[in-house]
Amino acid sequence: MGQEQEGASYPTQNVVNLTAGLHGRVRIFTALEDINRDNVIEETNRCLALHFLNVDEMDYLDGYRRGIQPILNKKKEVRPEINHKIVVNNASFVVTFKNGYFLTKPCSYVARKDNKSDLVKELNEYLYASGKAIADNETVDWFHTVGLGAIYLESNEDPDAPVKAYALDPRCAFVVYSRRPGNEPVMAINIVTIDKTHAMIDVITKKKRFVISRAEVGMINATPFAPYAYEIKSETDNLYGEINIFEYSYNKNRMCAFEVAIPIMDAINEAESDRADSRTQFIQNLLVAVNTSFDEGTTANTIRQSGLICITSTNENKAEIRTISEQINEAETQVSINDLYEQMLEKCGVPSSVRDGGSTSDNVGAVYLRSGWASADTDCRNEEDLFRKSNSYFDRCLLAILHKKGLLTELKETDFALCFYRNDMTNLQAKTQAALAMKQLGFSPALTFERSGLSYDPIADVEMSKKYIDNLWNTQPPAQNGQNVPLTDQQRSQGQPDDTNQTSKE
Repeated sequence: MGQEQEGASYPTQNVVNLTAGLHGRVRIFTALEDINRDNVIEETNRCLALHFLNVDEMDYLDGYRRGIQPILNKKKEVRPEINHKIVVNNASFVVTFKNGYFLTKPCSYVARKDNKSDLVKELNEYLYASGKAIADNETVDWFHTVGLGAIYLESNEDPDAPVKAYALDPRCAFVVYSRRPGNEPVMAINIVTIDKTHAMIDVITKKKRFVISRAEVGMINATPFAPYAYEIKSETDNLYGEINIFEYSYNKNRMCAFEVAIPIMDAINEAESDRADSRTQFIQNLLVAVNTSFDEGTTANTIRQSGLICITSTNENKAEIRTISEQINEAETQVSINDLYEQMLEKCGVPSSVRDGGSTSDNVGAVYLRSGWASADTDCRNEEDLFRKSNSYFDRCLLAILHKKGLLTELKETDFALCFYRNDMTNLQAKTQAALAMKQLGFSPALTFERSGLSYDPIADVEMSKKYIDNLWNTQPPAQNGQNVPLTDQQRSQGQPDDTNQTSKE
């Protein structure tokens, strides 16, 4: 049975109440191990019903990122003509930062074994030609915005680009997982809307590919977007042997990058809007007349336009005209907004440009920790782990297609790993000092580059720099059979004894 989440669906129009139910997208499971012609219609409809719980929330989050936020529904009963609705779109700011920081450069594969470097280079060429970098960017933008993203991989007839990769709208494509340990994908579903009343549904398993047509479209929030599987149009074998739609998520709970901070963002919007109301009301203040009589036909607008009026006191009641000009305390309001803003950045794992408190004498490491860059880097490392897990299914399908074409048949999944390139120059001095220390301890060049953080692909970098490393490091094979290696001039100058002619004692 599918996993249901209580209170997961709310009308998109009710943007104020929907935020109470945003706790991540539902992950859809199935108890069936084999999806076939007999059960595909029933199981597809059951999964679609769960999927559209997610769609409603994803629609809301996508709109929130675009600026459609609850403050736009603000109502003001007192002086309703002064009603500012200011959207401080921090959600878009968070997503933009996360996109750029997570994929500073396109990710690629690195060899895990020396003898596979050339094959991995060729694999990266195919990956570049497939458009995977563009698909990754779009997918990352999707899961930072709505919590989920999807990529589609297919075979291509072009010999220079044997595969093609595309990003899919996660509101139309999703993966159904097994309930067995490991939660392997059982099937993937992609919805293609034909018109307002019909859609086509692709259902992909490891063995079969079904095309379900005559899908009657239902209504969700007056939007024709809820197809109901009706009839199998075609059934073919899956030549890849793998499900070629892959689902990616921002975190384990499938929440988006700014979801945990939505109440704080709403509070910032409200504070800024109320502050603008206060300023306008101060300028357009109310005029109060006490114990005052005016000529016939005199109105408040007449008084304001003339700028000057004559008043007379009646008996002992002193005539008085004054304005109501109360205004909120700007300093206290700004302190509150700054506090909300800092909390929002902290919850979203975004560095702060104002947290340092001005120029300080702290070193780079202290600023790196205090300003929130360490937190941002930690969040990205968690993202990398989840991205690699989802991408492992992509790797499996990619190799299946290439092997079927007779390409890279010697390459296996264990021969390469996905690598992310970010912050190449961060703490470069500390990394260099660590590398030099490891060199003095006798670490190999590849291990030194990896442990110090100087290189994302130590095997390839050492191979590319081999002649320079050999010249600088004076690399020599280790002593064998009691024969010692001659010392270099540098080692002799450091006072190390030259025991070349000495034999090792048993």
